[in-house]
Amino acid sequence: MYSPRNKRIRAAVVAIAAVAAVVWAIWWIAAPGGITEIDPERYPVRGIDVSSHNGPIDFDQVAESGIHFALIKATEGATFLDPSFSGNFRNAKAAGLKVGAYHFFRFETSGYMQALNLLNSVRGLDLDLPLVIDIEEWGNPYTRPTATIRQEVRTMAEILVSEGYGVMIYTNKDGHSRYVEGYLDDLPLWICSFTDPPTSAQWHLWQFSHKGKVPGVRGRVDLNTFIGDTAQFNAYTSK
Repeated sequence: MYSPRNKRIRAAVVAIAAVAAVVWAIWWIAAPGGITEIDPERYPVRGIDVSSHNGPIDFDQVAESGIHFALIKATEGATFLDPSFSGNFRNAKAAGLKVGAYHFFRFETSGYMQALNLLNSVRGLDLDLPLVIDIEEWGNPYTRPTATIRQEVRTMAEILVSEGYGVMIYTNKDGHSRYVEGYLDDLPLWICSFTDPPTSAQWHLWQFSHKGKVPGVRGRVDLNTFIGDTAQFNAYTSK
């Protein structure tokens, strides 16, 4: 039955929801991962990285918007294959983008098995960029010693190299300090950072936002740039 009391309760719920929406909007803008503007003259080469979580992507629109490259999730751990990988890879290549593949490294799984999973997924593909090993503490268990994780990543990288592939490491500043610096410095670096400059370490790719907007991609998408200009990028991807 409708009553003044019910009306007050409903009004209170609406007010709380409105406040929550405002708080969420403020957090979205201010939280790490918020859109970062970088100098387009200094960093003219732009790219995105995507997975099945981004949903269907119109790569023709992506390319027409000025994006130069796409890094696409292929695998994770020893057995997982991203269900959108094949379609995303094929469509990105058809749109004229430079295309690479990345693998999310699982701390609890051997590097050998993870290398086999990635190799089985990319064998025969025309890759423009090195295979990427994505090292993140987020989403991983803390059940293995740091030294063991480093060694498993090294094992995976060595297997990929032995098969004729270039290898790049993706990580953030914390991951770089813990797992890469002093141990995997010989491999090219793709760094995630929301500061400019992103790091004192040498890097090839810089992921500068988790909240970019690009035509052809629904919702937010990760934005990246290359260390050099367009001519240097073309030379790098033609190796």
